[in-house]
Amino acid sequence: MAGPVKVDKRKVMPVGLFTAEVIAAAGKETGVGLVVPRTRRGISKREGGKVVANTEDYRQEVIDPGDRASAAAKEVCFQSHGNCPALAVVPHVPGNFRGPVGWAWKPHILAEMAKTQFGAGGQVEFWEMLEEVENDGAGGKPQFFTLVGTPEVMRGLGWEIIAMTADDFARSGRFPAIMVNDLNVKRVTKANFPLVQAMFEGYGEALAQSGMVNVTGEIAIMKHSITAFCDDGSDEQLVLTWGGACVGLSSRRLLIDGSAIKPGMFIVGLKERGYRCNGGTWFTKLLLAKFGPEIAKIRANSEAMELARKLVVPSISYAKTLTRVAGWNPDGSVSEPLVNMAGIAHITGGGVWGKFGEILPEGVGAKLDNMPEPPEVLLQAQKLSQGTPHELPDLNAYGTLHGGCGMLVVCKTEADARKLVAEAAADWIGASIVGMTTESADGEVRIESRFRENRWLSSKELEE
Repeated sequence: MAGPVKVDKRKVMPVGLFTAEVIAAAGKETGVGLVVPRTRRGISKREGGKVVANTEDYRQEVIDPGDRASAAAKEVCFQSHGNCPALAVVPHVPGNFRGPVGWAWKPHILAEMAKTQFGAGGQVEFWEMLEEVENDGAGGKPQFFTLVGTPEVMRGLGWEIIAMTADDFARSGRFPAIMVNDLNVKRVTKANFPLVQAMFEGYGEALAQSGMVNVTGEIAIMKHSITAFCDDGSDEQLVLTWGGACVGLSSRRLLIDGSAIKPGMFIVGLKERGYRCNGGTWFTKLLLAKFGPEIAKIRANSEAMELARKLVVPSISYAKTLTRVAGWNPDGSVSEPLVNMAGIAHITGGGVWGKFGEILPEGVGAKLDNMPEPPEVLLQAQKLSQGTPHELPDLNAYGTLHGGCGMLVVCKTEADARKLVAEAAADWIGASIVGMTTESADGEVRIESRFRENRWLSSKELEE
């Protein structure tokens, strides 16, 4: 990390001005380490040979747009406070979005947490229920939303941080309840503010459907730090990155870590209609190589923009379904599982080979002979990659992309597998039995490919 920005207070502070060079070096337009009072005159001047911008410009470019975006986010957060019956939110200053926000778990949850026992050294020796946290982000996917750039598309972006955080929580049998988000944007302008509003409104809808609360967040306007491959510098674009943290509960009774997986168990695939958030770097390289590198050329190419519109299909969140079938009630209390699941893999970075392979215990492999056909966006992109430096054979496709399933769930019996398929369907999620676990000394995973080559693939090929 760079060291602290050194400021000559004798030159800068007395007149309430700051240099553009200092702001760029600091990374954020907040002027780290500076007190930036509002000036009475909208002027700029030279000091020591450097152009010095006035704080009125800073307020107009950063403070006022940031406050406007924060006001929109505040409404979404406050409207979400009643989404989860497991907790009550305590906004200390309801009329002000600034400052900490508290929450309290309901009495039945606190009673379970109170069973925690500590050793003489302060370490936890026994627990029944814990509060835990998971963090992740939307990766490079927001830049495709920037490229398409319509309010309708932006409404779906909020699903990405929920799918990446809450679903990671749920894949181990945990209960996601609370979101905190961190939004970094290049600029907020009058021209792109409808995109900001649409994004937050869509995020609020996603929170409501997921039964989750957003308690607080951060919006940082960073003109010199945030960019995207499609950044054209216009005021109409909304260039951003978005991450978040999920807080929730774990119950000792319901944890799923893959250790119970044995040969002969049934594997259910929960289908994904888009590309999820894994493979974004590859898609970016493909767009630039095939249709660019100039952004104007990409925008003018109908085939490129058709692919871009498919890349902004929101990721599916399976968390609500998985927590219910694992035995969680909406109020955070625990019941008997509806489905006996031995292991769950969230197929994100690393694809099937990486994410599914890592949950299999020693001596267990898998045969995936009934995988669904990959979404159209994956098949189209693989075809477009032919003849480019980024060509993707089937073996690599199941390592870079999800291959059609956002989750792979190992169920203990066929009855459990069929029950999971039915429960997913009740939530409008496509699911099917895609294979079985096998006995394998070296943990071999075999896939009957549904990509272009349409052949049997083996994890052993990755070692060759």
